[in-house]
This record gives sequence, C-alpha cells and structure tokens, in this order.
Amino acid sequence: MSWTRDTIQTIAEHISTRARKWIRVLHLLSAGLWIGGTAALTSVICLFHPQSPAELLAQNRILMTIDFFIIAPGALGCLASGILYARRTPYGFLRFRWIIAKWLVNIGFIVFGGLVVVPWLERGIARSLAIQDIPTETWSIIGMHLTVNTLQWATIILVVIISVFKPWGRTRFDV
Repeated sequence: MSWTRDTIQTIAEHISTRARKWIRVLHLLSAGLWIGGTAALTSVICLFHPQSPAELLAQNRILMTIDFFIIAPGALGCLASGILYARRTPYGFLRFRWIIAKWLVNIGFIVFGGLVVVPWLERGIARSLAIQDIPTETWSIIGMHLTVNTLQWATIILVVIISVFKPWGRTRFDV
C-alpha cells in the first residue's frame, strides 16, 4: 500500500471528533501533571530549607515522590497521548519537524529522568541518612536541585513554545 496524503487523511478520519478531543484532554492533563509537578518541585526547593539531617531526608523523599508520582506520569502521559495523536490524526509521527522536536525533547526528558535524576535523588536520600554537617551539605544539594529544576523548566518552556508556534515545516517523510 502506498502512503499518500489522501490515504493518511482517510485513516485519520476514522477516529471521531469526540475521540480526538479525548486524546487532546489526556495530552493536556498529562502536560498539566508535568508542569504542576515541576512547580511543586520548585516550591519545595525554594521554600523548604532543611535545618537538620532529618529535614533534608524529608525534603529529598518529597522530591522523589513528586518526581515519581506526578512528573514521570505526566511526561509518560504526554508520550502516550502523543503516540495516539500521531496514529489517529493527520499530524503523523514524522510529518512535521516541530513534531519530531517534541518527540526528541519528550523522550530525552524521560530518559534523562530515569537514568540521571532518579538515581541522583536516590543518592540524595542515602546521603541525607549519613551527613553530619547540614549547612555545608545543604548548599551543594540546593545548588544541584536548582540546576535540575532549571533544566526541567527550560524543557517545559521549549515544548510549549514549539507546540504553540509550530516553528518548522513539513519533512519529506509522510508517516
């Protein structure tokens, strides 16, 4: 079967307008989780200043919980709803450069979170159990938290800008 624009349009039309709206709702709710979780991380990092090893441990556990139960499901939900959107609408997987950019940013964020952020938070929890001098440790840990949090906000802002402005055109791929 040759994949022409008409063929893809016909396939995309098989999904109802109502189903497309529900996919969009899922995508927006997932993005809301991702953004809300990042805002919660920012609040914990900026407003909660641990004064003891126990408080530092509590902060690190809170950050891990937010990441695991809010941010990760939000990012994965964006990925899943993006896949549904790509399969069931004329946008496709690789038809537009801005969609490819969103795929790369989203997948990169998920991989970075799983391979870097989660192990780093786990080490932070372990380190919180062993430290004695809270003032020295706190500033280095806060600096790292702010760095990672800044990267998260930059990622979110980039994806929102790409989603709204759709800055790049079509590719030669019609998938």
